[in-house]
Amino acid sequence: MSEITVKLNIDPGQGKAAVTCEPSDFSANRGNQQIVWRPGGNQGFSFYSLTGLTEEDPPFSNQTVGEDEITIDDDDTGAGDYPYTITVTADVDGKHYNTQSSGPVADQTVPCIKNT
Repeated sequence: MSEITVKLNIDPGQGKAAVTCEPSDFSANRGNQQIVWRPGGNQGFSFYSLTGLTEEDPPFSNQTVGEDEITIDDDDTGAGDYPYTITVTADVDGKHYNTQSSGPVADQTVPCIKNT
């Protein structure tokens, strides 16, 4: 199992938020593995969705979205870059925020699974 940490940074003064994944570019080793996204630290959110990595876009399958983690199976049969979007629901205001949001993180990038 491989793990990606998800964080939500809300800037109340600006009314902006940023959802980030660490690592942003996740390198998957060849072969079948499960990838898990979990909140980092004491994050105040629940997971809402993972989009972009679907069963129609091999090599991903068995996607499960729960409040405290997201899992997907990656059967890395060939090289490729697969960008995705994580959406969370903030505990503080009940709003949805995602990795595509403009926010206080200047170098925010679209997260990606890199199958090698």
